[in-house]
Amino acid sequence: MGMAAGNSGDEPTGEINVTPLVDVCLVLLIIFMVMVPKTVPEISVRIPPESKRSTPQTNKETLVIGLSKEGGVTVNRNPVDKAGLGEVVESRLRGRDPVVFVDFEDDAKYGEAVEVLGIAKKAGAEVLGIMKKKDRPVPDSLIGL
Repeated sequence: MGMAAGNSGDEPTGEINVTPLVDVCLVLLIIFMVMVPKTVPEISVRIPPESKRSTPQTNKETLVIGLSKEGGVTVNRNPVDKAGLGEVVESRLRGRDPVVFVDFEDDAKYGEAVEVLGIAKKAGAEVLGIMKKKDRPVPDSLIGL
């Protein structure tokens, strides 16, 4: 591959040997393909279809935890200190189904949302439901999971 016809032999040639360059590029391509993560960890969510039937109202108050983008926590729209959230949730869940709904603002910080969910789970919540706004459609990424 490195031969040139018609050269006198004493002069250096100005041609580039392409074979080592291609070999190096292929090795780098394989290394970068292996280094790229295959999948991003996800949380699987299954959203049931919206029911057209009206559900009977019960006397039990639904427990809804809210989180604003500033980090403010509410329980049934009443402001609560994050340090006392566990006690409030635990007292409200006594004698009831351990179901808590969360209604977080879209701009709320992910870390604070996970912290609030952890506090609710430690306080006795076994089922965490996500509130859906009527005017906001469900993202396509959550449908069918």
